[in-house]
Amino acid sequence: MKLYKITKVEVVRLTYDDGFSGEVDFADTVSRGGVMAGLADPALFRQVQIGEGGRSLGWINPEGEEVDFCADALRFKAEEQVVRERAERYEASRTAAAE
Repeated sequence: MKLYKITKVEVVRLTYDDGFSGEVDFADTVSRGGVMAGLADPALFRQVQIGEGGRSLGWINPEGEEVDFCADALRFKAEEQVVRERAERYEASRTAAAE
């Protein structure tokens, strides 16, 4: 992972070294509470950092604990979102064509 952009609170667009780019929505993770609850704060969420060698994405929560996510797991999640969006567009186009 080499780049990120926060597109809205709890959503990060990630770009990987091979050019793949996708969004990861952390809303479900944040809603579970615990060490993740602090990420609901937009100021804290904007403090995201890419870990050493691009192998993770993380934050330091208000308690001083590191909250990080593996770059590979985030990529799987972003790829899943891309596939879901394409499937929805395909289904919408099939429905529109049938009408």
